[in-house]
Amino acid sequence: MSLWVRLCAPWEATVAVRLSSEARGADVRAALTPWLGQADVRLTTRGGQPVYAHSHVVGDMDLVVRARFCGGKGGFGNMLRAQGGRMSARGKHESQDSCRDLQGRRVGSVKQAQLLAEYVAQASERQAAWDEAQKRKYAKLERMLGRAPKSMADYEAAAEKLDEAGETLEEEGAQPSSSKRERLDDHDYVEQSREIVDHVRGAVASAMRKKRRKGKERAA
Repeated sequence: MSLWVRLCAPWEATVAVRLSSEARGADVRAALTPWLGQADVRLTTRGGQPVYAHSHVVGDMDLVVRARFCGGKGGFGNMLRAQGGRMSARGKHESQDSCRDLQGRRVGSVKQAQLLAEYVAQASERQAAWDEAQKRKYAKLERMLGRAPKSMADYEAAAEKLDEAGETLEEEGAQPSSSKRERLDDHDYVEQSREIVDHVRGAVASAMRKKRRKGKERAA
């Protein structure tokens, strides 16, 4: 019987071979030796079904010979790891906030959520620090007057003393942090300190205006 065999790249040819009626796949391979030599090939039908060395062949079969190639660049996992390595190398110089993580969330949105959570978690510490600053301002005001202020006149007197001493109620620099953070539990005292500090700021502004007027009158 005669069989038509199509040889794929690198041979690119169609050849006819004559075989016995009981030929097998190994006989077909042997008949193709003049064209293929000892090349490692794969014999299949046109539909892609493999023809093994022990498989029977019949005269109406159309066979295809394809060369086998060794190795490769790996599967999808290797490609994904390689691409991840390249993205990590670029990440030092490029922003990836518009990219998405494995859950489909944008990296930029995840970062913002983390920053917001940290900000909310530190709210009590910020409030305690602000209350402590108000307490120090109130203590400084009492120290300048020698007693607790009771009226606007006391605030103005404290403002004048602060101005003469060249001091202000604002902190000039960060205070060194103590080993143990002090917590203010007297909320009424803190609220009173806030009101007094606000009054003192107004009194300081008023005292400064009066001082400027006196300076202008003396100059005139």
